Amino acid sequence: MEKRRGDRSSTRERVLQAADRLWSASGVRGASLEDIARAAQVTKPTVYYYFSDKSALFTEVVCSVLEEHGAGLKTAARRGGRARERLVSALAYLVGARCSGPRLLREGGVSLTVDQTSQARSAFFRHFFAPLQQILDEGVAAGELRQLDTAFATQALLNLLDPWTGRDPLPGGRSPQQLASDLVGLVVDGIGV
Repeated sequence: MEKRRGDRSSTRERVLQAADRLWSASGVRGASLEDIARAAQVTKPTVYYYFSDKSALFTEVVCSVLEEHGAGLKTAARRGGRARERLVSALAYLVGARCSGPRLLREGGVSLTVDQTSQARSAFFRHFFAPLQQILDEGVAAGELRQLDTAFATQALLNLLDPWTGRDPLPGGRSPQQLASDLVGLVVDGIGV
């Protein structure tokens, strides 16, 4: 019995990984459940055994990818003493991680129920938004950053970062660390004289 549970878990994980890989490359509309089943080396009915439909698979892929990369983001967000250093570390992680979750969530391509939308947005907030906002909140509290609406600033940072995530090569041959440092400099120091 224990072996069967392990086989089920492994098969389910293969389906999730295949969906993430194909949707990352082709978008949600670019890969069907049949394509995903083939890539996971299972039958289409096996996909339906684990996921009731494409929207259920999509929701699970987005949530699991965000959770996986959120752990790395939280680790990166603790590197460095000051808010600026921690912010650079966190943004560098996001640039280098090649996480498909935020892009898949933004681009959509599948109709989600209200509950599925709530699950996916909650995962994004918990695993990506909140760790960055926490850095800003702590930086403001420590006097390292000026008083500001940290939720607005977090969204602005994520929007500035978005075009560069998962992109290779980065502009001007920058490393993820250099790009993150440049973005933080732009935001924290501004562009004035």
